[in-house]
Amino acid sequence: MDTLEQRFGNVEFRAEAFDVPFHVYRQYAKQCDDEDSPLYLFDSRFVEKTGGAMGREYLPFTFFGRDLFELLGPERPDYRWLIVGPARSGSTFHKDPNGTSAWNAVLQGRKGWIMFPPDVCPPGVYTNEDESEVTSPLSIPEWFLTYFDHAWNTYGPTAKDPETRGKLVVGVCGPGEVIYVPSGWWHLVVNLDEATAVTQNFVSEDELVNVLRFMRDKPDQMSGFKGSTDGRTIYDGFLNALRTSEPRIYEGAMQALSKTPPCGVRKETLWNKVVGNTQPDDDSNINGGFAFGFDIDEDEDTAESIE
Repeated sequence: MDTLEQRFGNVEFRAEAFDVPFHVYRQYAKQCDDEDSPLYLFDSRFVEKTGGAMGREYLPFTFFGRDLFELLGPERPDYRWLIVGPARSGSTFHKDPNGTSAWNAVLQGRKGWIMFPPDVCPPGVYTNEDESEVTSPLSIPEWFLTYFDHAWNTYGPTAKDPETRGKLVVGVCGPGEVIYVPSGWWHLVVNLDEATAVTQNFVSEDELVNVLRFMRDKPDQMSGFKGSTDGRTIYDGFLNALRTSEPRIYEGAMQALSKTPPCGVRKETLWNKVVGNTQPDDDSNINGGFAFGFDIDEDEDTAESIE
């Protein structure tokens, strides 16, 4: 942080909902020991704000492959961020935008990571079926105090159930180390020390189908794109760019995409087969399947269910 303050102390960077000069943020970071969740500096325009200086010193890792969103030119969504924060700052559970993958390179300090694969919703996080609404009301310290032990016992390397064992990934990245976040993975990140990192989201050929599926099925959840804000228009534009510039990649991806079910479609379970269609045809009849019936007085108080 010292070097950043010396070179870019008067440059305003985004710290959550605020734009603040870096020297002001640095002073705050030195004096927030009493805060459980300090403000996190997370800026997607750090190259532009430094007059290109950081861009000349910032080269993506070639082994992750080309970011195919480059084909969108000026409409390319936000894709790179400078991340700075004191110990205990970080980000609560989330998935990266638009179905993209990411890498995160630590320049200073240590960052702790908690990760779950796409099919495991982290304990304490609640979503609707298509994940357009995510509720994670806890702060990072509260999540560790309330849910980490349960997560470790249920999904950790020593979990009793072989079906869930090993689905929790826990790690620490230090200076000079890089972590890869696959498309669709939930992750929580917390700075264990004062830390500085650079991260980039990307669309690799290997995970292109995941991104196209997200864009096809969740156009209302797409974010960060320049120009049009209509998800369907952006999706069609990306397909046209792929077809024109990378026809081989386009053909392979479209063949694979045609075989993938829409996002949010769940496999039929044995319980669903037993219950069958429980949608009422009218006020008194339920068509087919097995159902429970309870005789409850309408004016009787009932308790809300809590998952």
